[in-house]
Amino acid sequence: MRGMQLSISHCPRISLSLLVALGMMLTGSVSAQAASATQPPANSTGDLLREDVAKNWNLPPGMEGARDVRVRVHLRLSRGGEIVGEPKVTVTGGPKGTRQAMAAAAIRAVLRAAPFKNLPMDQYDTWKEVTLNFAPAL
Repeated sequence: MRGMQLSISHCPRISLSLLVALGMMLTGSVSAQAASATQPPANSTGDLLREDVAKNWNLPPGMEGARDVRVRVHLRLSRGGEIVGEPKVTVTGGPKGTRQAMAAAAIRAVLRAAPFKNLPMDQYDTWKEVTLNFAPAL
């Protein structure tokens, strides 16, 4: 099984239409941490985001060049943990079809995990904007 890794940081934002990936799905592993421009991330917040998204991360198996693809999903969250507006996606590396399938899988994972209900309200400034970085696990 091919694992996937997820982390959170700031990145440039480029819109990408959502695509539907077909076929059998496999689950990978995910790691994450919340990011803030004003204060360092809290590990517990990152763990909560990672757990929520990891439960929903599915990727079509056997995709050519998947190891070279990096997907970033930037989103804003309300105090209630709902996604505000449309997530912005940036994809680099690998073949076009693999980039599209992995971007779609990343968006699905985030949308299925939302709303994020377990985030600490007293740290809202830390997690109100996050960028999730999806990359193959080595």
